[in-house]
Amino acid sequence: MIRLLIIISLIGAFLSCRFEKSDKGQFEIDQTLQSGKRFFVQDSSVYAPEFISGLRKLDSEYDSVRLIGNYLIINTADTSWIPTALPLDELVNYRATRGDTVYSLGVKRISYTTIDYEFKVNDIRIKTGQVTLPAQFIFGLEFTEIGANEAIPMVQYFDQNGIWTCIKIESGTARRIDFQMQSENDSTKNYMQVPVLTRI
Repeated sequence: MIRLLIIISLIGAFLSCRFEKSDKGQFEIDQTLQSGKRFFVQDSSVYAPEFISGLRKLDSEYDSVRLIGNYLIINTADTSWIPTALPLDELVNYRATRGDTVYSLGVKRISYTTIDYEFKVNDIRIKTGQVTLPAQFIFGLEFTEIGANEAIPMVQYFDQNGIWTCIKIESGTARRIDFQMQSENDSTKNYMQVPVLTRI
């Protein structure tokens, strides 16, 4: 009896979720979530899987969501834009100095939600990896203070693999980046003090 119920549940889940692969390699998601909310992604291959699963988990915040390119349409009316100020598949370099120390960061956006990065101090590679836009970006921007009288809006991306890393990119222009990395093997969660880097 239990096995029959499991099979019926799996069939129901399959029928409520329609996947279509187009000739262009697109992978569409069109489903009704368990909560009854509508969830549509035009092409899931251009977003990080954790971004899509994060949107699913936020279903208490919406009645429906449609993800098309860099447009995130919530409840058919409210629209958020996934940042695209960084060019796709193009290396962009940033730099900052403090005294004799030179901080360098190379970033490359490889999808709507994922960025490859390489961080160096005085030309010595410190960390490479990928940061991902969290689904929670729909709740608003972060702000980074620059001096005493300026705070710039930033979009956050995170790397949870190994040493925790956060890259905050200036909203709209990607002109400046705030790079934060937890000090290695530091259980107190202190962070390397890196000045805000500017695009070069």
